[in-house]
Amino acid sequence: MIRLGAAMVLALAACQPVPTQQSSSPVAPKQVVAQQGQMGALLNSQRSAQGLGPLVEDAALSRSARAHAQDMVTNGYFANQGLNGSTFVQRARGTGYTCAAAENLAEGQRTEAAVVTAWMNSSGHRRNILLREATEFGIGRVDNMWVLVLGRGC
Repeated sequence: MIRLGAAMVLALAACQPVPTQQSSSPVAPKQVVAQQGQMGALLNSQRSAQGLGPLVEDAALSRSARAHAQDMVTNGYFANQGLNGSTFVQRARGTGYTCAAAENLAEGQRTEAAVVTAWMNSSGHRRNILLREATEFGIGRVDNMWVLVLGRGC
């Protein structure tokens, strides 16, 4: 099963499974091709195509993202809100990062290219990746559970 979830600071909504293919859409899905270990390059390619500046990986955001991915795998759930009620903003602050802006979740994709393709073909996830004010990102992956946290770098 492949699932996606997104959250933004201004609109924290419960994460619901989202199909990665929408057969009613006349637009063909975008394919992202890259080698494993290239999350920054994949994200920046999408941002550059829209005239946006690059993102740089932040270690604190990646620690926060990985911890949430691990918690979801360990406890068998899929949600932007942690089982303890935490938001992505609170989890990022817990690692010392104070300007988290958005979070994307995905489950089931086997490669970085596959997860970025799924996110870019989902309007909410795409919006998060293309946030004009985002300058940093953190990525966490445990098995095929993915968490991307975007930050403003304040």
